[in-house]
Amino acid sequence: MRGVTFIGLLGAARRLGTRPPYRLRGQYTRLLDTALEVQIVAASRAQAEQAEHDALSELERLGRVLGDTDPQSEWRRWQAHPEGTPLPLSLDLTAVLRLADHWRVRSGGALHPGAGVLSDLWRHAAHAGREPPPQEVQRLVSSLQGPPWTLHADGRATLHARAPLALGALARGYMVDRAAAVASRAAGVRRVTIRAGEALRVLGPGPVTVAVADPFTAMDNAPCLARVRVQGGALAMRGAARPGQPVGEPPFRPLVDPRTGCPAPQVPGLTVTAPDGATAEALATVLGVVGVRSGLALVDQTPGCAALVVTPDGQRHRSRAWPRQSPRDDQGW
Repeated sequence: MRGVTFIGLLGAARRLGTRPPYRLRGQYTRLLDTALEVQIVAASRAQAEQAEHDALSELERLGRVLGDTDPQSEWRRWQAHPEGTPLPLSLDLTAVLRLADHWRVRSGGALHPGAGVLSDLWRHAAHAGREPPPQEVQRLVSSLQGPPWTLHADGRATLHARAPLALGALARGYMVDRAAAVASRAAGVRRVTIRAGEALRVLGPGPVTVAVADPFTAMDNAPCLARVRVQGGALAMRGAARPGQPVGEPPFRPLVDPRTGCPAPQVPGLTVTAPDGATAEALATVLGVVGVRSGLALVDQTPGCAALVVTPDGQRHRSRAWPRQSPRDDQGW
């Protein structure tokens, strides 16, 4: 994988008679439960390796705080306490809970940490070859009304929800944001790029050009649907346009609108760019639930964000800020 940014640095170094920057690329499968790739451009190999170490250490640390599947994570241990008991939380968990509150309110409840109970209900019903009982759907929808917790000014939080909660992609976006920020502060680092499955975070000079795959073809060599630049920001994808595949085969878990309890309309492919990973992940999730019109309206109301949505009829729907022309390759991903 080559890019104009790196080549430009190399050419300048040769003209000045200085050492060219070192570029590190590492791939991992056991962090964030998805394919993870870290790229570091730094003045030396030692500095790049130190930045990579810092990024991975931060991801491991945050996994012990925010992990949905680790029963020993702070997030899971907090849920194991009886609801109604105020307990002190770490700054990271508090920050992600605030983000979850923010997006739950902004989306009108379309992004809800308790939506997994509805997805599980529909999954079990699909295995049984029938739709779930309407009264059970309504009971679960009613249980999601109101805030799942209360955050107190003294750093404590009170859990109200009785059903299991999940922070999902929102926590992943936060974790990648933090890991990229930590790596970028290491000595000699010029650029940090982290891909976590369907998400990308870029810090440093120069853009990364991402090819958006056509969701209606499985051919690797098929022309891309569009190209979009990511510079000092983030990107999140859903559907067939993903730039990576999860590790293993997750069980079927339909995306359900927590406001209605019904499966969300099918969205073959969507791509969101945003200033940070948490925002990109939140908007991508909401877009997959609320549909094109409402979703793009929310994107347009969010500074620095843009989106492209491909509907089942093959139409492409763009937010106001989505570029009308594809850029040339700067640094491909």
